[in-house]
Amino acid sequence: MSHLFNDGSMADFLNKILALGDKIEVLSGDEQIEEGSFVYASDNFVVWADDDGHMNTSNLNNVTVRKV
Repeated sequence: MSHLFNDGSMADFLNKILALGDKIEVLSGDEQIEEGSFVYASDNFVVWADDDGHMNTSNLNNVTVRKV
């Protein structure tokens, strides 16, 4: 699957396919952590805002990010 990132990181990939404010779902395994809005991804983390406006960071090694 790493071939999908063209030698880039998962963060680079997310920044290419998602825009600021896109609705996302953050999952750990099969369990939904929460829905929110994409802010940006950097290094191995995704930064997102939940529906209450709280900023969150999630380690991309431990979660799946899905566009809603």
